[in-house]
Amino acid sequence: MGLAEDVERIAAAASRRAGAAEQIAAVLPVEPADGERIYLCAFEDPGGAQTWLALDDRGAPVTDRTRVRDAASIAALVEIAEEGAAVQIEAEPRVASAAYLDSLAANGRANEVFGSLQGALPAIEELTRDVELHYKLELI
Repeated sequence: MGLAEDVERIAAAASRRAGAAEQIAAVLPVEPADGERIYLCAFEDPGGAQTWLALDDRGAPVTDRTRVRDAASIAALVEIAEEGAAVQIEAEPRVASAAYLDSLAANGRANEVFGSLQGALPAIEELTRDVELHYKLELI
């Protein structure tokens, strides 16, 4: 099964946890550690309010605060690095991981990638705080 099929499978699992009138806004595959995949799922209601839920590869909710924060941080780092390196976003999903960040820097874009990450801490903190504050379950 490819990554696109994994994202579809997780989106289906996440949609069963959507609140009234909520839609899945995004499913972000993240590898916070080698061999561990977490899917950070964003839900949005008609008014634009977002909630979050992280699912593991089996589609089970993740409630460990550290694992959720790690996933959100890496997802934010990758988004910022891609913007800084002017990476064209493909239609196919990609996994946000340390290895992917390394590949961005290795493709002759190290200055752009590292330059964009220098001021990234506030944006990363903002996303992780948003995920924690609007998480669908209690984090432990």
